[in-house]
Order: sequence, then structure tokens, then C-alpha cells
Amino acid sequence: MEDKKNRVTVNIIGNEYTMMGKEPEEYIQSVAFYVDKRMKEIRQQNKNLSSTMTAVLAALNITDELFKLQQELEATKKEVAKPGKELEEARYQLRKTKEELSRLHGETDNLKQQLANSQEEAANIYDEWLKAQKEIKDLREKLSTMEELKDELEARLSKVKAEEKRVKEELEHFLKAIDGNKV
Repeated sequence: MEDKKNRVTVNIIGNEYTMMGKEPEEYIQSVAFYVDKRMKEIRQQNKNLSSTMTAVLAALNITDELFKLQQELEATKKEVAKPGKELEEARYQLRKTKEELSRLHGETDNLKQQLANSQEEAANIYDEWLKAQKEIKDLREKLSTMEELKDELEARLSKVKAEEKRVKEELEHFLKAIDGNKV
């Protein structure tokens, strides 16, 4: 029989994400709340951090917690070797630590995915910037060509006006000569 996967929409620092997991919705919401809380704590300390940097720092902090929990787990395993009541207590602590470790693995995986998404988004923005730079270069080249064409047309227009003035002067001289011959 196939395990049912829950689909849950969560909110992390103002962004909605759809999560899928075998855990109950409350658990997934709890994981997302923890990540959101950690990222907000980091952002409050430095409001100039980008979302990506905030996610990386949160991932580092959560991973630090994970490593500390893993160390605690190792210490707990040593305690398991003790007999009697200490053994029961150690088993209880081990079970709790494993649950926390599992939860932290889920949070870490989520943050890794967020980081990957942010890196992809940054790459897309960079590609768009490169395209815009090429368009600007192309437009500058077209503008330069058009300015050269404008200068050439202005020079031709100046020559045409000079020729027109010369022709008008010749025409006036010719008309005066004709008028002078009529009399």
C-alpha cells in the first residue's frame, strides 16, 4: 500500500511554498514555521541581507544545531550502555534526538532547495542583464549610424541650398538681362 503524501502551503519570510511530505500537515507547518522564525531572526539582526544570504545563514545555523544534536546523539548512545534506569532514560533521549534530527534534515533539505532556486533566479537575472547590455550596444551602434547619416544629409542639404542660391542669382541676372533688352 502506498503512503499518502500531504500537500501543504507554507509561508516563509513572506513567500508561499507548496510542500509535499508523508508527515502530517501540522508537522510540515511546524517545520516551515521554524525555518521562517530562524530566517526572521537573522533578518532582524541585519536588514540588508538578501533572501539568499538569509537562507544560507539560516541553513548554517540549523546545520550547526544538527551537528550539535548529532554529537548529543553520540553521547546518548554511550549512555545507552549504562544499565537500568539510565538505559531507559538514554533510550528516551535517543528517540527524541532522532525525531529532532529528522525534522532538521527536512528543514535543511528545504533550505537547500530554496538556495538552489535563488541561484537559478540569480542566473536568470544575470542572463537578462547580459541581453539588455547587448541591446544597449546595438542601439548605440544604430544611433551612431543614424547620426552619421544625418550629418551626411545635412551636408547634401547645404550643397543643394548653395546650388539653389547660385541658380536663383543666375536666373535673376538672366531676367534682368532680358528686361534690359526689351526696352
